[in-house]
Amino acid sequence: MTQGNKAQGKLSGKTMIVVGGARGIGSAIVEVLAKEGVHVYIFDTDRTPNAINHYQTQDVSGYQAARTLAADLVEQGLSVKAIAVDATSEAQVIEAVAGVVHESEHFYGLVNAIGSSHLINTVESSLSEFDAIVQTNLTAPYLTSREAARALIQRGKGGAILNISSIAAKVAFPGISSYCAAKAGLQGFSGALALELATHNIRVNCVCPGIVKTNMWKYLENRLIEPNESLDDLWARMEGLIPLGRTQIPENIARFCLAVLENEDITAQSLSVDGGMNLYG
Repeated sequence: MTQGNKAQGKLSGKTMIVVGGARGIGSAIVEVLAKEGVHVYIFDTDRTPNAINHYQTQDVSGYQAARTLAADLVEQGLSVKAIAVDATSEAQVIEAVAGVVHESEHFYGLVNAIGSSHLINTVESSLSEFDAIVQTNLTAPYLTSREAARALIQRGKGGAILNISSIAAKVAFPGISSYCAAKAGLQGFSGALALELATHNIRVNCVCPGIVKTNMWKYLENRLIEPNESLDDLWARMEGLIPLGRTQIPENIARFCLAVLENEDITAQSLSVDGGMNLYG
């Protein structure tokens, strides 16, 4: 990987993994970190274990998207590399994190931006549907965080883990109970992990975005829209739930994540970037 001309921030020269960094909030985080001089590894996959996700297919082309993103950023002189990893696979996560640590003397941690949603009422759902959403939104961050923490402890120079949770961890929404449960679980997991790792100077935090128009919301809007309601009307209804009256954008979430990663006094926090929407929780 090459290092070109860029702003030299507090994280410059460090290596970080962004899990699920191919698209949406994850890709924005990749770009912001890379422009700060971070050596970024994107973990993503082309094929998921099942089709219970907002793409409604196992073939999600995440690794291909990650390769395209990495190539575009490398052309700008930034240091980004895509790695094919199914983050729900323990064996793949162990191997991939070990590979990054072996390549880099300055491994600093990771951002878990992986996530998927599935809209179905609980009484109509199956255990396999519930498990699939928990696996992506909670089990995968557990695996990647565990392996990153082990590597950081061995390195002995501190670090940071940042998990992207959701407004759904704080405000309940009908039809996505598995997603709400998993994201709330991720919030609790992050707090406990932060306390476990504090003596190693490894910080762990959660960022909870509000409504961001990513691929996940393209899936949800088709199912949340009411009879005879236009998409404009749907989004007006959604924005009516937000005190600031507007949805969030990936770039703003990413810049906030950078600030959290850079601040050495922030740990064990669940921080909302949602236009005030969490106040309804």
